[in-house]
Amino acid sequence: MLPRVYGELEVVLVAAQDPGDRLSGTDRPGIPLNGPAVEARAAIRDTLTSWADLMVEGRTVRLPLRTVPALAAFLRRHLGWLAVHPAADDAANDIDTVLQRALAVARPHEALAPLAPLAVPVGP
Repeated sequence: MLPRVYGELEVVLVAAQDPGDRLSGTDRPGIPLNGPAVEARAAIRDTLTSWADLMVEGRTVRLPLRTVPALAAFLRRHLGWLAVHPAADDAANDIDTVLQRALAVARPHEALAPLAPLAVPVGP
């Protein structure tokens, strides 16, 4: 889900201009960026990189490209190892926190309830 939200944040990265705003005479040249979107994207990338680095240190695997899709796929591939690591709860909390914050920026008009845990069938 983080790669999808990361992409959604790209859409809101450039702050929308109010049609009534006059840009002439402004002393702030450049593209007006949406600061919270920039920060949310950086937080996603930094969080995924941090947990991927932990996996690389604890295993004999190579770090993937430092792109959000590659990092997310890497973590997904090695999720079994991370799930039994002593820092598994911290990883889950960090990823959930960054996801919730990013969703609040990417989808500000939606009511954001915490994501429900995935249901896993255990028997008949």
